[in-house]
Amino acid sequence: MKNIGIQLIVVVFVMNLFGYNKAATPPPDEVPESAPPNVIVIVADQMRRSAMSFWNTSEYQGMLNGVSDPVVTPTLDELANQGVVFNQAIANFPLCSPFRGMLMSGMYPNNNGVNNNTRNDRPMTGLKLDIDTLTEVFKESGYNTALFGKGHWHNNLPLFDEAGVYQGTTEAPGGHFLAITDYDTYIPPGEARQGIEYWYQSIGHVHNHPVVYSNDSDVTGGIKDGTPYYPKQYSAVNQADVLIDYIKNSRGQRDSTKPFSLLWTMDPPHNPYEDITDTDEEIFNQFYKTPTIQELLNRPNVGVDKAKKYYRIYFSMITLIDREIGRVMKVLEQEGIAENTLVVFTADHGEMMGSHSLMAKNTYYEESLGIPLIMSLPNKLQHRVDDLLINVPDFMPTILGLAGLKEQIPNNLDGSNFADYLLKVNDIGFSKPKSNLYYGRDSQLGVRTDKYTFAIDKNGELIALFDNKADPYQQTSLAFEDIPIKKRALLKSELGSWLKKIGHDYYKQRKYAQVISYPD
Repeated sequence: MKNIGIQLIVVVFVMNLFGYNKAATPPPDEVPESAPPNVIVIVADQMRRSAMSFWNTSEYQGMLNGVSDPVVTPTLDELANQGVVFNQAIANFPLCSPFRGMLMSGMYPNNNGVNNNTRNDRPMTGLKLDIDTLTEVFKESGYNTALFGKGHWHNNLPLFDEAGVYQGTTEAPGGHFLAITDYDTYIPPGEARQGIEYWYQSIGHVHNHPVVYSNDSDVTGGIKDGTPYYPKQYSAVNQADVLIDYIKNSRGQRDSTKPFSLLWTMDPPHNPYEDITDTDEEIFNQFYKTPTIQELLNRPNVGVDKAKKYYRIYFSMITLIDREIGRVMKVLEQEGIAENTLVVFTADHGEMMGSHSLMAKNTYYEESLGIPLIMSLPNKLQHRVDDLLINVPDFMPTILGLAGLKEQIPNNLDGSNFADYLLKVNDIGFSKPKSNLYYGRDSQLGVRTDKYTFAIDKNGELIALFDNKADPYQQTSLAFEDIPIKKRALLKSELGSWLKKIGHDYYKQRKYAQVISYPD
């Protein structure tokens, strides 16, 4: 009994810490069943699929391939327990800008213009302006649209003065790149904002000292759009504050007669993750200060020396963003709109955190490729864990389908609309995809099935072949001769089919036919 009492005290402490006190929230207002849902798409940065604590509970045993990270995520646990959890979602190109390009466009990098991270020396890398994007479709369908956090899909050009004020010209006082980072830039009003009306864009990854550009001068203290604003508050906390105020519509930030579509793209738990100021010290001390390195870095493929400076901060940042998401979820309940809000939680890519003695992302290993994906729409989406091999370009059409905008989905997308399958509407004869497409750095290509990861380099040489079921930590690299002939043929034909579907140059040239089987 004593142990049970202690456990209850811990549970209550965690729930209070994260803002859970459901008895104190008023009952939700009645929302007409036919009303279009609000939509919140939340993107964490550099958070891997295994970094959610519900994987450790009895219901989810065996649902994750490999061990779960020992993190604390009560908000995501609750979201998972009421929604659809995808245990095989991947970031096809596990890098910041390519993910955002695919999310926004429903297309792969060869078709949307974002074939690498945007950067000062890559002026042509940026989301094309002549394609219909997720946020544009929402706006055209009568939604309020808003961004909180990273944009990171637009061309980096020297259109600023030395103080970071947008001038829109390369002539003086313009002609300068943003000094904040080489990898991101302010997105000015117009086509590049992709139909987003309310703008609160964060630049860079200085978590405790973010730089913001916004068209809400009431929030910025009168600072105009195009001029940097320094909130002097932790980025995820600051974004949650502004987002909550937007949901409450306290200053008429949106048209209250319309549903809203919010894109919240946080920068944690992206590096830097080496100083206590990169996270919340209370969370760090409560959950991550005392466990041993072996308890926290529990994957057998970890090079501990590589990660030992960073892992405690990294995991604590995940608990921090979980807390901030919890604040937003609580407001949805208080406003009486939780039942009619589609919440999608995901990440742009994972984090190696020492696995295979690597850090960060942009590789075919599962720690980098595998991302969290939860979709929750109460009373419409039945809770379950689904092994659907869903790709990032599928997110746009599926989200629009779940919002009831099936007819508004552009017909030229690379991605598929899985809304009817997820809603269990007319799924007779539905056949799940056999693979994900891996579209990696330096022209790497491959596929990931429910069993294998297969990748080739730009010369057509085999660089990865893993049996993920027998070898979940990908410690044994295989040759084609090591797997059955039928499985070998499947991998080659799946890659060929994908390259045909997206109109890749390799298909047009029938390149590397020794490792890619192209459809006739």
